[in-house]
Amino acid sequence: MVHKKTWKIVDIINTTTRYFTEKKIENPRLNAEMLLGKVLNMSRVDLYVAFDRPLSEQEIARYRELVRLRANRQPLQYLLGETEFMGLPFDVTPAVLIPRPETEILVQAVLDLKAEIKSEQPVLVDVGTGSGCVAVSVAKLWPQARIYATDISREALAVAEKNAERNQVAQRIAFCTHDIFRPWPQELPDKVDVLISNPPYIGKEELSALEPEVAQFEPRIALTDEQDGLRFYRRFFQLAFESGAPECGYLALEMSGVQPQKIVALAKKRHTGDIRVINDLNQIPRVLIIKV
Repeated sequence: MVHKKTWKIVDIINTTTRYFTEKKIENPRLNAEMLLGKVLNMSRVDLYVAFDRPLSEQEIARYRELVRLRANRQPLQYLLGETEFMGLPFDVTPAVLIPRPETEILVQAVLDLKAEIKSEQPVLVDVGTGSGCVAVSVAKLWPQARIYATDISREALAVAEKNAERNQVAQRIAFCTHDIFRPWPQELPDKVDVLISNPPYIGKEELSALEPEVAQFEPRIALTDEQDGLRFYRRFFQLAFESGAPECGYLALEMSGVQPQKIVALAKKRHTGDIRVINDLNQIPRVLIIKV
């Protein structure tokens, strides 16, 4: 009689870690543990406590499928269906960009404007909200703010709305389908205290240099403007300094780490006033704050 191998948690994690290492997956053990935790509905701590627990054939089959997808460079967050941002849980699907730690700098920069904005109920608009990570985080941490979140993608807005509900701020965020290159819609306020965006800032020529997880799986429309990476910044500066619709107090924009100097130069051509650049932990310029 042939006995099938009995896989214990510790064995399958170690085997998968070696496999992911061969496949050049970053943080191989973390990936192995997170995917197994997804299958077993267990935290990483739970896995360590139950290292000798045997797995059923059904559990092994489900796990192997996730491992196969991850080895093909499908992002871990999409396989898990969620991620964390600003200490809050967010659903993520292939319809939205995966929230990045760098974008937390944008959220903090917006929150730091509290001291300068005198309105008792400031109005903030998050353009290209995606998963809603910025709008939801600001709503959670700035309870007085009235927040509007827009995106050109209805699929992305559905994810953002779900995340607003998940984090108990759905009543304080108005969602709107909008293309920023079209006229400012009636659904959005004419006077905005802070216009916020983490726009598609990767130039078309830069796409080939991206990791496969990003280039092959994240929504292209959220990554690149299909031009030089500056198209959205030109549009925001046009809205703020030319059109008068909306009437803006501040612009708060995340910037590409590749060409921040070009973005700042574009701003200075339009505006001679208060322009601030905020660096990330590696001293790379990441956020542009402009007092309009």
